[in-house]
Amino acid sequence: MTAGYDDVRRWNAGPLDSLATDLRARQDELVGLQDELDDAGRLPDWHGPAGESARRSLAGTREEAEILVAELSAVERALHTAADDVLALTRRVADNDSLAGTYQFHITGSGAIVDHKPADPPPTSRFEAEERIEAHRHREGVRARLEQETAAILTAANRIDTSLARVLQLARDRKISDHEATTLAGARKGGAIDAGVVEMEQALRDAGLLTGPAPTGFYRQWLENAVRRGVPVETITTIAADHHVTPEAFTVLDGMEEIREDEDGDGIFKSYFLMPTDVSGDDAAQAVRMTYLLNAGTDYGAGGEKTDFTPTPYGSGELQRIIDRQKANSWSYDEDVGFVHGNGGRLVTTPNGMMMGLGGNIVQDPFSQKGGTAWGDTFMVNIDDPDDAAQQLRTMVTSGHAWYSGDDGPHQGRLDLDRLLHHEERHSGQWAREGHAGYISSYLWEQITGGNETEEDAGLSDGGYH
Repeated sequence: MTAGYDDVRRWNAGPLDSLATDLRARQDELVGLQDELDDAGRLPDWHGPAGESARRSLAGTREEAEILVAELSAVERALHTAADDVLALTRRVADNDSLAGTYQFHITGSGAIVDHKPADPPPTSRFEAEERIEAHRHREGVRARLEQETAAILTAANRIDTSLARVLQLARDRKISDHEATTLAGARKGGAIDAGVVEMEQALRDAGLLTGPAPTGFYRQWLENAVRRGVPVETITTIAADHHVTPEAFTVLDGMEEIREDEDGDGIFKSYFLMPTDVSGDDAAQAVRMTYLLNAGTDYGAGGEKTDFTPTPYGSGELQRIIDRQKANSWSYDEDVGFVHGNGGRLVTTPNGMMMGLGGNIVQDPFSQKGGTAWGDTFMVNIDDPDDAAQQLRTMVTSGHAWYSGDDGPHQGRLDLDRLLHHEERHSGQWAREGHAGYISSYLWEQITGGNETEEDAGLSDGGYH
């Protein structure tokens, strides 16, 4: 059942907001039981089969409590979102009705625009006739605006209604996830993520950008990451529309090993993908794009961290810049992917839309100097001939820091990996702007003249130079 225009006229955000506030208070009560549940689950002085049985029972109770908190959190977020959206929508309805009344139109309960203006008497002059023609043209423009805004209001109303109903149904069916939370507070975050995903999914469906059953896999993970990072719904729908993003677009990642990094332990992880050694250049380029998309952010400059540049917002424009850079540096994919893998190195895709690699034989070694070298869209870390290049990449990624080669083998540095990759991606942009021969020529000229413009443009602190 869809909402009509008269239904929306009667909507009131107050009860939704009050109910959400009440649910939040109930969550707070449950989350406050965390210490009691932890203490009860230990039962340190109760040994034997009965004690073990009691501990298992209490563990089940704790899991049920986490799911309940997740469900309450999901419904609370859905109610708060609905309340905010209803408040905004009722203002739009009032403005729309006011405009209609000003020009003697009426909007019916079904959303039709009815003209109540009495017929004009015959004009008494040519001038008056021309004025009426212009007034009629203006009123027709107003009618068109009313029709457009009324349709948009009804679309928004049904999205609000459908999204809230979907979350309520998921909670009723016990299908809200706590996202593997180990605490009640963590379960609260998990429930809010599910509610946010429902909102994004419905917006994509309303825009004709998503069809079929509820998405799973990396498409679902993309939406979850966007919710975790607070990416606006409009950003996601714009990306999907501009770049034709569908669930099938993520399948290129299915055969690759996902490596997650969550150094600060806040539950907002970043995904890198270890590419198989037989990956094609085209698939590598697609995997790089989808890795940027999937992560919904890079953490560069997150939390007020000092960086050389202002972080670039996640969005369609940034994805297009990456695509354009990939085209300019196409040789990185057409030639270098096979070269690195053919000489014993390994490559991962990164959240900022480029490749990172290390390892390789004596043929590969000269292509990574100092802390590492960017070649087009590939940053080769200067760790040559590790025992296992893939494992060294896993270790580096999960650490969240730059790694360097030393006398005693590879070691972790202090530089944040997000900053280093931002620095190297700016080098990739330089390769794209200047071209293969142009970049090499300008870099060699700097070595001869003592200049450092290339590194300064990429960010000296981000690159670990000071």
